[in-house]
Amino acid sequence: MTFKKKLAVTTIAASLVTGSLAGLPLSSKGLAEQLGFANVASAATATTYDQFIDRLEAIHDALLLGEDAQSVRDLRSEIAALNYADDNAAIDPLWVYVPDAVKGNHDVDFKGVLFNTFQALGTVMYSTRNDEIDAIRSDADLKAALVELAEVTGTEKLTVSDLLAFVDAVETEAVDQVNTNLADLLLDDSHSLATALIKASVKEVLADDTLKVSNVLNWFKGSTTNEQLSEGLAATLDNFTTALPSGKAATKALLIAGIRAEAVSSVATTDSGRTQTYSLALKGITIPSSLLAWSKVSGGSADVTVESNGVVKLANTATSGTATVQARFLNKVVFEKAVTVSYSSDYVFIPSAPSNIFGDLKNRIANATGAEKDKLIKEAIAKALEAINAISTIDVSGSVVIVDGKATVTVNSGTVSKVASDIAAIIAALKDVAPGAEKQLPNINVTFQAGKVESKDITFNVDADGVKSVTAAGLYGTKFAVNGFSANLPVSQAKNGKVGFNVKNSTPAANTLKAVSDSYDFNLSVDGAAVHQFSQPVEISIPVTLPAGVDKDLLSVYDGTTFFGGVYNNGVITENRDHFSSYVVVENKVAFKDISKVKAWAGRQIEVMAAKGAIQGRAKGAFVPNGEVTRAEFAKMLVQALDLDNVLAKEGFSDVNATDWFAPYVAAASEAGIIKGRTATSFAPKATITRAEMAVMVARALEATKGVKASADDLKALDAFKDASAINASLKDGVAFAANNGLVVGDKGKFNPNATATRAQAAVIIYRAFNFKG
Repeated sequence: MTFKKKLAVTTIAASLVTGSLAGLPLSSKGLAEQLGFANVASAATATTYDQFIDRLEAIHDALLLGEDAQSVRDLRSEIAALNYADDNAAIDPLWVYVPDAVKGNHDVDFKGVLFNTFQALGTVMYSTRNDEIDAIRSDADLKAALVELAEVTGTEKLTVSDLLAFVDAVETEAVDQVNTNLADLLLDDSHSLATALIKASVKEVLADDTLKVSNVLNWFKGSTTNEQLSEGLAATLDNFTTALPSGKAATKALLIAGIRAEAVSSVATTDSGRTQTYSLALKGITIPSSLLAWSKVSGGSADVTVESNGVVKLANTATSGTATVQARFLNKVVFEKAVTVSYSSDYVFIPSAPSNIFGDLKNRIANATGAEKDKLIKEAIAKALEAINAISTIDVSGSVVIVDGKATVTVNSGTVSKVASDIAAIIAALKDVAPGAEKQLPNINVTFQAGKVESKDITFNVDADGVKSVTAAGLYGTKFAVNGFSANLPVSQAKNGKVGFNVKNSTPAANTLKAVSDSYDFNLSVDGAAVHQFSQPVEISIPVTLPAGVDKDLLSVYDGTTFFGGVYNNGVITENRDHFSSYVVVENKVAFKDISKVKAWAGRQIEVMAAKGAIQGRAKGAFVPNGEVTRAEFAKMLVQALDLDNVLAKEGFSDVNATDWFAPYVAAASEAGIIKGRTATSFAPKATITRAEMAVMVARALEATKGVKASADDLKALDAFKDASAINASLKDGVAFAANNGLVVGDKGKFNPNATATRAQAAVIIYRAFNFKG
């Protein structure tokens, strides 16, 4: 076989690769940077020649429909107008990799052969008719060359179908590259996503020895690397297509035609059928709604609206409506469909529970030991949480009914049961994969998300069957969420009865304190009976707005007489409450006149904990920073700082009377397992607390609130203290945890377990506990 035919066949094969890429939305870096590619298919079935032609004809029809065909015709004319004498440099990117033996053959102008081949194939790439492709397929010289090339390279018989198989493989790889390697493609030196994509895809496919064309190309390229060959092919092709004056416009036209011809629509229905969200995908790549302009074609029902992001909504006042939905891409219509939107009180969208969550983790955990096993168990827990979080929120916004300004949300018990049982199945699967790991999961809740509701008086109703399903699944509770507010109700408070939860918000009354939220009132009923106090706290999250100058660390939930604290994060303050009242979030600036000498190391801590209501002065304006701290005082600080209040808690100490100011705090701390008496029956509330007792109480409080406890590494921390032997054996775990986590620190190599702490020191320790992340 002559070098002339070898080169021609090789370049035809390589260039045909790019022909099927013209319809992909990958023509320029600028467009790619806007795309949020996702959900990409990783494999494709082999494409037959007839399927290839059918696809081409569909794109051709779509091109004519968009009235964009002229730019493609113009580009073909520009490609045809190229001449070797003036434009042969277009071949240079590939020519540098051609073997010297080929370049030195004076009998044939191989560069001219390459030029003519790429010129012809550039035209083919931007042809939406099959005549030129058929001409290549039926060309007798090409068929003969393929036969001879197969013999020379020792390859089994080559056909044009083998070329199309190579094309199909590259296109499949291109889609995968977009999904897995887009960031690197955008940084490619070519500054063209199309060029970078072709380079990366061809390079990968050249390594596939199951493709005959890959074997031929690898035989031909000699010492040239796959990366070099793919780079030369891509850059040369660019010179004959997108780099020409009409290249970008033609590629844009084909892109739009490709979307119009091949995009697949999908719709997600929510809000009891009232909302349909449309999306388009091309070759498995979801086209972001931000790149599509959705609208409603004139006509249809007035009760149906179409938002620009593809969301179609039926008004709350209607039960059914119609519309024609249209999507535009680059101001060209690429999708249009007549739709019907209907409300159904029985319909609630339930996310599907993920399958095969853990993969081969069960076997890997069973065969692992030590740190590797712990790491795999953490991975299993993380996968379980991810799967639970994906299904634990139920969208109940479609079940909102507003009458006279009051909103009611009726939660479908069947939906609750399905979600709860799916979560229970995930937890059971985790237990099977790593027995005991399920105990390390945080509290799991089912959330009822009502979204934004135009009402300031909203009631959620969950019937007894729904509550029972949450209890049966072993879940912690139910969360009610609306307008940025949420309340997490432990299911134990519901006692398997029908739950009614009401929240009202209003503008807060005038006050000398700066309010940063609405005032919220809550009411809970179980089987119609009002519930005012809780043995397990209800976690409330209140949305706040921070004006300029407000110190977010000094925010506190306030009921008009008491500051309860709360943790601020991302526009919301969260606080646990053991009873309901009327709450507002305020900035609470507390000033003490006697803390100047400790301000450098304790000033901010005292200020913040006082704002949260966890510590108070002993007189107006007097904190008494060097005063000692009693066991009762420290119990109160911990309970208030870490949200351990429990009005229903009981204690049995003989030296704590129900009328004592500290009684509720000692009871709450005792019930939570934070404190024990100094004897079997006495607490010694007025005794000065020791540093070891303080450390242990903090450690137990964090175990109760955040599930953390002393580890073997914590115990090693005691080795650093010269007086470790002086620590009571029953207190060593707590002291070790507090010391190793910087909650209570030693001094000059000693822990001083039996020494007392000042009020300023206690404030610092409480502050550290309040901010402990675990």
